[in-house]
Amino acid sequence: MRILNYTIINLVMSKHLLLNINKTQKGIIHIIGIGGIGMSAIAEILHNSNYKVQGSDAQSNDNINKLQKLGIEVYIGHNANNISQAQIVVHSSAIESDNVELIAAKNNNKTVLHRSDILAEIMKGKYVIAVSGSSGKTTTTAMIASIFDHSNIDATVIVGGILNSYQSNSKLGKSDTFLIEADESDGTMLKIPAKIAVITSINNDHIDYYGTFDNIKNAFSQFVNNAGSAVLPDSVDIDYDASNSITFGFENGSIRASNIKQHANSIEFDVLNNWIPASATCMTKKQVSSHHLLSSRHPLSSQCVTLGSSPLKNIVLSNAIGIHKVSNALAAISVAIKLGISDAEIKKGLLEFKGVARRFSLIANIKGVKLIEDYAHHPNEIYATLTAARSITKGKVIGIIEPLRFARIRNFFDEFIRIFMMFDYVILTPVHPSEDKPIPGCGIDDIQKALISNGFNNTKIMNDALLISHFISDSTSPGDIVLFIGAGSNIAKLAKEAAKLIAETIQTSS
Repeated sequence: MRILNYTIINLVMSKHLLLNINKTQKGIIHIIGIGGIGMSAIAEILHNSNYKVQGSDAQSNDNINKLQKLGIEVYIGHNANNISQAQIVVHSSAIESDNVELIAAKNNNKTVLHRSDILAEIMKGKYVIAVSGSSGKTTTTAMIASIFDHSNIDATVIVGGILNSYQSNSKLGKSDTFLIEADESDGTMLKIPAKIAVITSINNDHIDYYGTFDNIKNAFSQFVNNAGSAVLPDSVDIDYDASNSITFGFENGSIRASNIKQHANSIEFDVLNNWIPASATCMTKKQVSSHHLLSSRHPLSSQCVTLGSSPLKNIVLSNAIGIHKVSNALAAISVAIKLGISDAEIKKGLLEFKGVARRFSLIANIKGVKLIEDYAHHPNEIYATLTAARSITKGKVIGIIEPLRFARIRNFFDEFIRIFMMFDYVILTPVHPSEDKPIPGCGIDDIQKALISNGFNNTKIMNDALLISHFISDSTSPGDIVLFIGAGSNIAKLAKEAAKLIAETIQTSS
């Protein structure tokens, strides 16, 4: 809290400094933890906006490699000397208060900003669409971006995953539209100056920060009520202004899906639009353009735009498996409808949706056995991933699972056990991140013991790609699916290495 107060005190000074940097392009912004999925996106946007950016991280990764190729200097390892030339030092909530660079920045009167503060600066004067929620926000943001890309809205985009269409987690656009995935884990979504606030889902994650589920719901309520308008699921139990909101869902939402058909790698469905703005049931082109900040690049077919009428038929959402992806798409469609984007452009954007890396991503299909990687880490997300796998196979589903943080294991221990027992086999890998402090009774060995005591014996602990590859080769048949599940880099590495080893073994033996 002390560090956040420090950043607030210095925010006025930082705004002045940022304006000077914008004029001179000589000031240096140092980002601690620059390799993180959110921080690397900020670094790239700042760099592409002609700011001088540098950063540091504990170890290298793909995000850092990309930033270095762009010419951004990145220090591996944290050291007070790293910030000596910087005017502004940026950190996220993931950076501990005893980080040597953070301490040095305060001791040397550097301007210290939380990531949300510098995001607020970047977004100043923009029409901001902020997507938050307990699950699904990355995919939903990516779907909105795809619709924008096929409706000539050249938005700036910051998202918490690698969009396959961009091969990046960010894009610098030329319009005044700013699309951002807003982090709910530490409440920083409340600092985003959203014109449209989107909630994808609400569950009891991040209790350690919020304290109670009611506090989580209150934060999301504040998030949507701070915005000009809101898009949210019809099922959420929070206070919001219904007259200024669009709800989506499968039963009671203003934007509703029906006739859902899961295909091999896509979902087809219809959408019924019952949303009518509080102000009017019919608006002219000029009114829609003014109300939704659209311009002549979005020609409308007639002088009167009828809202809340004909359904969107035969929408095809590409690169999507699982009913939860339809919910994500409904949120994206709701934003597009709110902005007056045409049915044809919505359908084109979803048809051309390329997906997000590590979101039910096929790594390999080896003799009919699919190896799939997914970023799920909350019990609800893991269940959704398992359900998606079951929807496309009658074979076995094996989960190779990397738990995220000991505190989450503690908070959801029973839920994890219940869901893990729904797999045909579970392999547990070490908890991510490796530096996380263990909590007694909350390790992967404790999970394994609980599974066995509940009669589920198909469980092992492994952290070696070769052993995992042998297990997959010996235990699977055509039609089976192996899910590599987790948010960390270790599980991603194991997935790729195991797939390579299996393929090499098959090639050698043939």
